[in-house]
Amino acid sequence: MPAMNRSPANATLAAGAWCWHDAYYAGRWSLLDQPAGAQAAGLATIECNDFMLPPPRLSRVRQPLIGLLPGAPPELWRYSRASLRQLQANAQAQGVQILTWAINSDLTVTGSAWPAQQLYLRRGLAAARQLATPLLRVTLGGSTETPQALDGQIAQRLAALAQASPCPVTLENHWGLSGEIERHLAIFDAARAALPVGAHARLGCCFDPGNVPEGPQQARWWAELARRANHFHLKTVAFDAAGEETHLPHAEIYALLAEAGYRGPTTIEYAGDGDPVAGLRQSVALHQRLAAAP
Repeated sequence: MPAMNRSPANATLAAGAWCWHDAYYAGRWSLLDQPAGAQAAGLATIECNDFMLPPPRLSRVRQPLIGLLPGAPPELWRYSRASLRQLQANAQAQGVQILTWAINSDLTVTGSAWPAQQLYLRRGLAAARQLATPLLRVTLGGSTETPQALDGQIAQRLAALAQASPCPVTLENHWGLSGEIERHLAIFDAARAALPVGAHARLGCCFDPGNVPEGPQQARWWAELARRANHFHLKTVAFDAAGEETHLPHAEIYALLAEAGYRGPTTIEYAGDGDPVAGLRQSVALHQRLAAAP
């Protein structure tokens, strides 16, 4: 792919739900609050993580019953059409678009756990359809101990998920098996190759540089993920007095995105301990400065 200018500063820029992780884990926040938070930060687009849905009606019954399913994902009991409708209504009221529905899929499970995982995948697909999201973010799951003999099956499942999805799928390098980036990329490439001719655009990588293990190969893996990306996570943690982020070499990362010709959406994942709105605003300024650089 030929090199292009960096993604324009006015390209789609979203607020990720993870920005409010502290408030969520303290029980003070859910996805229903995300549209207002994004609007307060001056952003009109959001990425929603399903595990941050609020407890639905009859949760005290739903959670233990669903938990009886072998291998039931911990997010499954949170799904309800009423919660999704309320999220959509809140987004519309704030003038905010839901860019991405993010599920923590595990395509490595086998045996009696796979039916519950299939049910979870269907719930995620239905949510993306109900919310009319342009992207569905998925993960491979598993761990670095997952047998490599399963990689072909994992790739087939990923390809089938991309074909069944109502919108393009973006696969994040999100720990688990994906902690081995070379293996992550091989599975991704096999899944994309398994798609019908003309359908390759239905599957891309969600490039999260903060999730790439440190080491001599890190920059190489960043470049490989950028070449396959249809989504990018701007991971920020802390800023110095000059407004520079101190956790990652973002100028280098944006240069790799430019070299790959990336012009897709960016989701900010502010992972710091400070005010999420302030962190988002600093992250927006960082993105605009780097995206506009020659």
